[in-house]
Amino acid sequence: MASSSSISVFDNHIFKSAFNEELYNSIVKSKKVIAECCIDLDEDEYPEIKEQISLRGWRRLAAPKQEISIDLIHEFYANAILTEVEMEEAGGHTFLSYVRGKVVDFSPENLRNIGDPCD
Repeated sequence: MASSSSISVFDNHIFKSAFNEELYNSIVKSKKVIAECCIDLDEDEYPEIKEQISLRGWRRLAAPKQEISIDLIHEFYANAILTEVEMEEAGGHTFLSYVRGKVVDFSPENLRNIGDPCD
């Protein structure tokens, strides 16, 4: 009797493992994505709030881009989930995901070092 190999076939350009592709297909891709909300004030409305937004450098926070890629968001979350083995190796958690062939480090330290993209 010939032995069968246990090769996992998955789209390695999008997913880091067959486990993550299965999570995407079975759970993640059906989840709704809610876009961020904008603070939409009329020109003469609440000038003190507009001033604070400007002084604090919160322009992007108050008016995020409305274009989102639901597929990329789903891929990010599907690839951020660890297998039990990965969880043990990482000491319980990690701040890494994988999107379109690139590792994404979303650790607090890395996010702090990004700076304000509006500058």
